[in-house]
Amino acid sequence: MGETMKGKLISSFALTRPFKPVGDFLRRVLRRSNHRPADALPVAPPVPQNRENGSDSERRLNFMLESVPVNLWSTDARLNITFSQGAGLNLIGTSGSDQVGMTLYEVLKSRDPGFTPLAAHLRALQGELVRYEVDWRGRSFETRVEPIRSADGHISGTVGIAIDITDRKTLYDALQKQNVYFASLFESAPEAIAILDDRDRIMRVNGQFGALFGYTEDQAVGKDINALIVPEEFAEEGLALCAKVAAGEGIRTESLRRHKDGHTFWVSISATRFSAGDEPGRVYAMYQDISSRKRAEDELRALLMVDELTALPNRRAFITLSEQRLKLAVRMERDVLMIFIDVDHLKYINDTWGHLAGDRALIDTARVLRESCREADIIARLGGDEFVALMIVDSDQTAELVCERIKSRVEAHNLETPRGHPLSLSVGATRTKSEGTMLADLLAQADTALYEQKRGRGRPQALSR
Repeated sequence: MGETMKGKLISSFALTRPFKPVGDFLRRVLRRSNHRPADALPVAPPVPQNRENGSDSERRLNFMLESVPVNLWSTDARLNITFSQGAGLNLIGTSGSDQVGMTLYEVLKSRDPGFTPLAAHLRALQGELVRYEVDWRGRSFETRVEPIRSADGHISGTVGIAIDITDRKTLYDALQKQNVYFASLFESAPEAIAILDDRDRIMRVNGQFGALFGYTEDQAVGKDINALIVPEEFAEEGLALCAKVAAGEGIRTESLRRHKDGHTFWVSISATRFSAGDEPGRVYAMYQDISSRKRAEDELRALLMVDELTALPNRRAFITLSEQRLKLAVRMERDVLMIFIDVDHLKYINDTWGHLAGDRALIDTARVLRESCREADIIARLGGDEFVALMIVDSDQTAELVCERIKSRVEAHNLETPRGHPLSLSVGATRTKSEGTMLADLLAQADTALYEQKRGRGRPQALSR
């Protein structure tokens, strides 16, 4: 009680755990104590005891009241304070001796029957057990007031106990504030977030999860995360990732995930395991749409793999594609044909007709090679005036036949597209078994054949002039 006090009554069935053991113990001690007013006796029958036992009970009562932040008091039927003691009184700057002999009205400085502490005692005099929370002199208390009954069942007063819950309430308020902060961050996060239980079922999702995957919270909660958003072809990967997180390993990866409408898209995935107290482990998983980045990477990769002038694969792409094609030829038990192509007199064209004419000659060469080769063949510009082609060939496709086809196509081009300088190509080719063949060896052999053909064993020969 005190000078400024505010509180709220709590229904009698909403019992707080700390009150029961403390309240029961203090009532038992009070029943045994010889130092209380006669009209404040609880309804327990007299218990025979000797002076030593009474003194022991009193010592235990005093020790507990002076050690625990609790206040204990009793009143008679006219609300006169008959007992007041407890370490909690010191926290609010008063003592039991200041209150004993005063009326509750004087301690509370109010006769308003609607004032929470006074209302609680009035209801206790009517036979109710009443609970309320009260703030007093900067401290917070959980309070319980109940009737004291005499041996014949008559209500002879009230007994109350108040436990200082300031620290607990401060901690609770801090936790509540943290929960508000977490909820705000959770909902406003730019990433899609899902909290999973220890069986990979969704417990909670934020709004961005619904925006990204198309599911409302009601549609998502309780569902297995893998069944909900992992494509069937990635099912094993999804299970493996969940197993890693369950084992305590944090993961950061990228993979395809499925929208509610069935389309798949790239996401970055970050997941970690956490636990709260004795509860089973939970998983905090975040997803971010990286489809745009993946498309940009693919476009950049394509640019890095394509010769800008001719739109043919460049050297990097040729090496990658050719290694895959060699493996295919081995499986098919077929031979491979490597052709080296060189644009004749490119420097002369650049110096005489300008670099635009030289670029046109390179573009024409790329077109001739496309028209001379099959769609499945790999054609690339290695750089400068050098081109290359790799083919998986049948038994009747000799190097001579392919080179002749290129020669014919060059002649047709010069007739169809007359320029001040005709297109002229030199070609060197080598055919070999695919089994055990290395790409570097093929390139070297074709290069040698090209320069042998260019020298003509003395004088360069071109397929067309």
